[in-house]
Amino acid sequence: MKKNIAVIIILCFFAHSALAIYAPRALSMGGAFTAVADDAFAAYYNPAGLAINPGIDLAASYQLNNRNQQIGDNAYALKACFEIGLNPFAWIAGVGLASMFAYDGAKYLANQGIVKKNWGREGEKTKKDESMADQAKAKDEQDRAAGQELERNPISKTQALKTAAKAMAKGTIHITESLAQVAIQEAKLQTRHYYYAPAWYQPHYFRPTYWDNRYDYKEKELTPDGKAQFAGGITIMSDKNSTPAVDQDTNWYAFSLASGWGEIVALGANLNVYDLRISSTDIRGLGAGLDLGGLLRISDKLFFGLAAKELLTTDIKFSNNTITRYEMTVNGGVAIKPMQPILLSADVHNIFGQNSQTPTMHYGVEIKPIYGVALRAGLYDGSKTAGISFGLGQLIVDYTILGGSFNRTQLIGGTWKL
Repeated sequence: MKKNIAVIIILCFFAHSALAIYAPRALSMGGAFTAVADDAFAAYYNPAGLAINPGIDLAASYQLNNRNQQIGDNAYALKACFEIGLNPFAWIAGVGLASMFAYDGAKYLANQGIVKKNWGREGEKTKKDESMADQAKAKDEQDRAAGQELERNPISKTQALKTAAKAMAKGTIHITESLAQVAIQEAKLQTRHYYYAPAWYQPHYFRPTYWDNRYDYKEKELTPDGKAQFAGGITIMSDKNSTPAVDQDTNWYAFSLASGWGEIVALGANLNVYDLRISSTDIRGLGAGLDLGGLLRISDKLFFGLAAKELLTTDIKFSNNTITRYEMTVNGGVAIKPMQPILLSADVHNIFGQNSQTPTMHYGVEIKPIYGVALRAGLYDGSKTAGISFGLGQLIVDYTILGGSFNRTQLIGGTWKL
């Protein structure tokens, strides 16, 4: 098993043109995923969602046709979530302690001039799904017009990683051995088989998916009640796009931590690292940012979510001394289950209209007629989306078609529950 996992991870690092970031399930629901976010691709929509549904997931997606002009065609995600018995006061104290270390770490980085707040700041900004090629190439045009030699200052990834590792040491939180020991003990619990589950896909307590309602178990020890969830994840997007509209090779790396209690409330954060290259001129850029997210599940029928993207940033500095950054956005969402098999969701992206951009509306519906089958549809800022999922043993297969501005792009993806 360990050998198989290692092979998959290695393949993911080298398969630059085969995998996809905008997860098929979330996209088929119109991107209305801020309050749902309960699968391996949660980091992109709301990092708090990594603390929902414990287990280890490997997820990836393949674009079948019609490459669109937005950044984000290739990626994979790894999620690891464990839970232990913990009373809410201990969990709150733990999250508070972690927050104190995180705040101290952020303050230290700010004092070093490494990170900056991203709200209310002037300067060049770019939407996260758009290319930075025009900004980077504009500096070269200015230098040519002034008769100056084009600047190219080497950017060392190794040195940047060393500096970041030293600077982030104060904000690092270590997971103790006892967490793994309790997780192993809980693994001995037996599965509950649903009478309506098809023969090819039976639920398993320790590999819960979005088909599960974990509070539906009669045995309290099988539910998340009285337990805390701790999760980590890695999401990697690698997109080589030399078309004139994009002209950028993009590598995004998101390192995520999340924690929840009883799957009622959850908090999460992403550390994003951006490694960019302008295809036509070989200008390279490097930078980072921080996302924060929260989930509140008042009951098994009403969910709320909030995510602030690029709340803190470093400047993205290119090798020709162009300075820019991704813009900050705040997304909010609500989801309701009028009936157990039906999920309705709605999101407002860029709630506060930051950066003179109009907020966008997103709507989605997910219907699960039987265990192991899900049908979806949505509106992504006016563009229609649809999809379907099947569960096959430990594998979940997703298919999505995107209309409107996505030009009928089709995606197929999979999640392997280890």
